[in-house]
Amino acid sequence: MPSSQSRRPSRRGAILLVVIVLVAIVSLLSISMLKLGLVRRQAVRSELWGVQADWLAESALERAAWRLAADPQYAGETWKLSAGELGGRDPAVVTTEVESVPGQPGRRTVRVKADYPDAPRHRARRSKQQIIELPVGGTKP
Repeated sequence: MPSSQSRRPSRRGAILLVVIVLVAIVSLLSISMLKLGLVRRQAVRSELWGVQADWLAESALERAAWRLAADPQYAGETWKLSAGELGGRDPAVVTTEVESVPGQPGRRTVRVKADYPDAPRHRARRSKQQIIELPVGGTKP
């Protein structure tokens, strides 16, 4: 009889050890899957931010062309968009610079830089450049 009693605690201990190891493995797998999900979420968010910044840069080039057609002296601007204007959670900022093209008075070089969201650390930035022809008679001195 004493031998069967001494086996029971060791059997219980072995089962407890197996359960602890299984819980540890399941916990590690859960943590790994959670980390992978967070990394993928950030990657998708960054890609979406990049697409939005690209569209903002394109819009800024069109905006600059329109502004130059109305005023050939237009030199650029900082265009701030609220989250509400963009229909989302985050604001954006787009900087436009306009310069004369040397030797070509009827043309302007437009450079834009779009940041979305307008945050110092986590954002997507897209820059574009385009040469814009001024309308006829748009080269007033």
